[in-house]
Amino acid sequence: MLDAEAFKANERRAWDLCAEKYDGYLTRAFIPFSQRLLDLAQLQAGYRVLDVASGSGLATFMAAQVVRPEGSVIGVDLSETMVTLARTRAAGEGVDNVEFMHMDAEELEFPADSFDAVLCALGLMLFPQPNRALSEMRRVLRTGGMAALSVFGRGSKVALRALIEPFIPHMPPLPQRGPSIFGFGRTEVLEEAARAAGFSDVTTHQEAHVLAVDQEKGIWEMLLSLGRLAQIHSRLPAETQAELREQVFQIARDQHSNPQGALELPFEITYAVLRP
Repeated sequence: MLDAEAFKANERRAWDLCAEKYDGYLTRAFIPFSQRLLDLAQLQAGYRVLDVASGSGLATFMAAQVVRPEGSVIGVDLSETMVTLARTRAAGEGVDNVEFMHMDAEELEFPADSFDAVLCALGLMLFPQPNRALSEMRRVLRTGGMAALSVFGRGSKVALRALIEPFIPHMPPLPQRGPSIFGFGRTEVLEEAARAAGFSDVTTHQEAHVLAVDQEKGIWEMLLSLGRLAQIHSRLPAETQAELREQVFQIARDQHSNPQGALELPFEITYAVLRP
């Protein structure tokens, strides 16, 4: 049985470890996913918005542009390093309608009915107790509010599934691994969880995206921008790290190269719009 608190403590360390890589690589790569999520959220000027699992602030900053000047966005994340990176960017760019806080998505430290909208971009599938996180999102939404979420779709439609296979022998035993990042791959799983958390109006759909990568090293940068994989890699001897890298490159060549030699990575994303 998974120890949720121990798992979250380890997740915090893992994301702290890779925070700068994530901010430098995946923030740019995931812009299309976040833009689509914001389109679905139908944010308006003046809204008060919560971004759950905000990372280094990609969706938070994008939402802040939509709701300004009177609106505001709070981003919360389990990784203190991610929060620090986001705060530094906000200060450097003079964005004054955002705030970032270190917080557990499963225990949101806000009163009920606090926000007009809640966002969660590619975060829910990482939580050990996603039902608790969904219930917390529902609790802090105001009457008439909306939550907009995204998660990875079916594993067979997401390039990451094949690319992480070489890491699997180096992962902890199954009871300690935590949730699969493809656990909400079937839309009915997410719909059932959302309704159990108190959302009565639940709409989901899946969209196919493609990330284009010019060089194989971009694949490696992407993988080491992900908390659990970065942590596994950091604990391996140099020789094993090199072998792992070559295995990943071979999978990328075999499955994702186009005739021009570039790499095209499919990413099916499930989007959900939830209303109380």
